[in-house]
Amino acid sequence: MGVQSLSIHGASRITKKRYMRDLSATSLPMSLRASPPAKTYPAFVRLHGMPMMICGLLLMLVLAVYWQTREFTFLNFDDNTLVYKNSHVLRGLTWENVQWSLTAGIGKDAKDADYWRPLSLMSHMLDMSLFGLNAGAHHLVSVALHALTAIALFLVMHGMTATLWRSAFVAALFAVHPLHVESVAWVAERKDVLSGLFFVLALGAYRYHVLRPFRWGSCLLMLLMSALAMMSKPMLVTLPCVLLLVDLWPLNRLASVPLKRLLLEKSPLFIMAAIVASLTLSGHGSSNDLLWAKLPWYYRAGNALLSYGIYIRQTLWPTGLSCFYPYPGINFLDPNAKTSLDLGQVVAAVVVLLSITAIVVWQRKKSWLVVGWLWYLGMLIPVIGLLTQAGDQAHADRYTYLAMIGLSFMVIWPAAQWAGNGRTHRVVAAGSAVAVLVILTVVANKQVTHWRDSVSLWSHAVECNPEDYASHSGLGNALVDAGRLDDAATSYQRALKISPFLARANLVVGINFLRLGQLNEAQSCLRRVLAVEPQTAQAHSSLAYIHLCKGELEQAVSSYQTAVSIAPDASNYSGLGNALLQSGDLPKAIESYQQAVAKDPKHLDANVGLGMAYARLGQIDAAVATYQKVLAENPQHLPAINNLAWLLATSKQDSIRNGTQAVALVEYALQLPGGSRVHLLHTLAAAYAETGQYDKAAQVALHASTMANAQGNVGLSQQILNERKAYLAGSPWRE
Repeated sequence: MGVQSLSIHGASRITKKRYMRDLSATSLPMSLRASPPAKTYPAFVRLHGMPMMICGLLLMLVLAVYWQTREFTFLNFDDNTLVYKNSHVLRGLTWENVQWSLTAGIGKDAKDADYWRPLSLMSHMLDMSLFGLNAGAHHLVSVALHALTAIALFLVMHGMTATLWRSAFVAALFAVHPLHVESVAWVAERKDVLSGLFFVLALGAYRYHVLRPFRWGSCLLMLLMSALAMMSKPMLVTLPCVLLLVDLWPLNRLASVPLKRLLLEKSPLFIMAAIVASLTLSGHGSSNDLLWAKLPWYYRAGNALLSYGIYIRQTLWPTGLSCFYPYPGINFLDPNAKTSLDLGQVVAAVVVLLSITAIVVWQRKKSWLVVGWLWYLGMLIPVIGLLTQAGDQAHADRYTYLAMIGLSFMVIWPAAQWAGNGRTHRVVAAGSAVAVLVILTVVANKQVTHWRDSVSLWSHAVECNPEDYASHSGLGNALVDAGRLDDAATSYQRALKISPFLARANLVVGINFLRLGQLNEAQSCLRRVLAVEPQTAQAHSSLAYIHLCKGELEQAVSSYQTAVSIAPDASNYSGLGNALLQSGDLPKAIESYQQAVAKDPKHLDANVGLGMAYARLGQIDAAVATYQKVLAENPQHLPAINNLAWLLATSKQDSIRNGTQAVALVEYALQLPGGSRVHLLHTLAAAYAETGQYDKAAQVALHASTMANAQGNVGLSQQILNERKAYLAGSPWRE
């Protein structure tokens, strides 16, 4: 009968009497106490035969859906701020960055992260250390974590319930459900797959701990897994409550252990959850606070009920999934807009929720129904919009990553009971299970393709929400990055058509027109903003930038000064410094840059501007030190690299010049995405000349001059040709 397989310590054989006594002394499910199972494979004890095959099948299912992500790119949707443009992440996993991650996102004024999640930030740093900017490798790490979580979920459920195929189907649904695509195929959502793995491991460690005599090692392991889960994503503060549900089923500890003791033994976890919750809530930025202030309590409650219903519908019928769902019946852009929800939809959601609750209460002796329903409802509480506002979306697919496990209990266990009524039922149930998995795998595979790049992602979002201005604006941003400027302008116009008179819509679209270089269109949008909200600092600073681009220096300085008076932050002081620098007022420019740096020492653009002002005043040592400070923060900051290399190649001070280092800097910069290749090649020519490679210098200079001329920058082209004359004469260029 394989009784010895139940022995954790590996005893060779035990008597039937001892076997029954051991079962009664543990907290195994009642179904296992009534009669010994024919065969079990407890998780983390031994893994062979069918369980091993199921683990392999789960891995194959995950790869069938997500292997394509190895060719995907980073997205302009949080991947930029969290990964490939994050100065800390770009430097990789270092002790200094580990220290930063432990405090990032804490405090109302925190700007380095949206909320506290140190472990997920460290995982991005580790990826950067291992793979650099290879986006496909970052994606595959997330896929590997998801696969491990699915396998661990199967093993833990199998160990807890001693049911093979039910546990396998729970894990398979988790592995391939389309609602989980957002969590796996989006690099920035690493926090989901990482927290999911530690969550499941915490469940396994908890089972191992409570079914054995007390040992500090197993207790500390359970606490460690729980802490790592919460440090990956604060949403896991619900973990202690989930463990209480697990005590009800499948461990059935409530039948033999008083509730007071169960609560007491989890007190360290509740304390841990309270600390994590306080750290997270302390870091909410002003944008979320403003959104929260605009949502009346009755609207939040209505949207929460509606979201619960939507998640159930999407679980059963996963269509129309998008990266962004705008709030229904509210316009955050219009300060005078009234909030309203579709009462019919809210009532329908309430009817569904109450009906399911009534069934659960009626069938409360079936513990898996109670546990599954409370698991689903409880795990969503931190992100359902009742207690706090996490972003400006009404709901999000990623929030169901672990909550959906509860719903799977409610479907799979009743189906398995029905299948036990005869051979025909078992055949129907098995065939249906296979059909469901095949359909979900195909749908999820298709859903993953939308995350291939930013254009695909936002194009699909527009299809799902054609009246959402934010999706059209996001698509416009992606098209700009792809170089499709005409298409981008069309997307921005559609966004503006949806919200033509709203200040924030005009502000966003106006700034996006700036990215396209369509200054007149941007100026019109920004003036409409100021006509409605004259104290909008970002509109003043953006208008100042337009004046700067047009060479209207006096207006640029005036507009930046207005922006500074409204919002005296580092960005506005830096912009004022740029305007003063171009107008030739170097002392005042330095003063503005220094104020920007005082506000934010890590404001890299302000530091670069400060370096330029120092260089123009002839303070080369100060300029070099400033550029080196920038590169210490972000080794891939192209303007700092180019400016530093130029000084190293052309300075009149012998102590400053270092042609070899200048060449190395520029050659490194040319391998990075973005930046102006004309200016980099211009600097590279001067660096080659400083090292005595005059032929190469002349050749590169000619190429740079041709590129500048083709771009309409005739002045720069002529300047490079003048410098080339020195290279042809066998002389380096001196600034």
